Amino acid sequence: MCEEFSRCYNDVNICLWTDGSNLTWPAAHLACRQRNSFLPRITNSNVQSKLAEFRTDDEKHSDLLKGFFYSFWIHVKVEDLNPFHWIDGSVLGGWSLFT
Repeated sequence: MCEEFSRCYNDVNICLWTDGSNLTWPAAHLACRQRNSFLPRITNSNVQSKLAEFRTDDEKHSDLLKGFFYSFWIHVKVEDLNPFHWIDGSVLGGWSLFT
């Protein structure tokens, strides 16, 4: 049986889940869609803080997020050519598959 870790945060109306699999973005998106859900969307600082809390809780209990560079996928949508920014206004850094 596959190990899983999940938490629901009713105050921001989200539930987060992982089984520790290292999936591509399309495969992760499909896995969520098959569960009638979607990849996490960072819509405000409260959701952003819950993602950090989820990662911390996982490290305390099961370490499933210790996979590929300690990372997980989020849902990002490009609406124009301006640089991406986090909720706190800082520029989104890291790898990008699109130029």
